Amino acid sequence: MSVITAASAARLGLATFSVAMALAATALPAAAQDGAMPAAVPAATDDAAKFAKGKDIFANYGCGGCHVLADAGADGHVGPAFDGDPALSHDLVVDRVSNGSGPMPAFGGQMSPEEIEALAAYVTHAARK
Repeated sequence: MSVITAASAARLGLATFSVAMALAATALPAAAQDGAMPAAVPAATDDAAKFAKGKDIFANYGCGGCHVLADAGADGHVGPAFDGDPALSHDLVVDRVSNGSGPMPAFGGQMSPEEIEALAAYVTHAARK
């Protein structure tokens, strides 16, 4: 695609310049569809995938045996209830899952950083529903 400068626009005339710009603008979506330019992935899609992965981890690691989280159908009685907890933050969940605290075991050696991140994203998101 060629670059149209203000100087070339003056040579071409305003009408020609406008047509050239319109044609250039319509070529961009086609280029994105044929693979010449990567299409942007919406952040909401990334978040939904991360929340789904986190929900799966919550279920598979038995988190609901100790914690209450309505979105996961969890009604444990050992650890804190997550629903509506204003002190619950993403960083706190990452720390507790990684390092443990009190009766909470550390999972840092069992889960990857990506899994811990997904779990923390899910728990903090679901607790605010």
